[in-house]
Amino acid sequence: MKEDDKKEKKLTQLEIDNIIDETINLSILTKLKELNIINDKQFYILKKKIKGFY
Repeated sequence: MKEDDKKEKKLTQLEIDNIIDETINLSILTKLKELNIINDKQFYILKKKIKGFY
């Protein structure tokens, strides 16, 4: 195994911020779906768009 393979990836602050933002956005979408404010189709369309931001 190469030495590079053994190293853990260190995330940049931007990567951490993006993960947090995506998690918050998906959490909001899930709650909207649970409350029947958006339907399944809207949920998956918005989820795809959110994934495209990062």
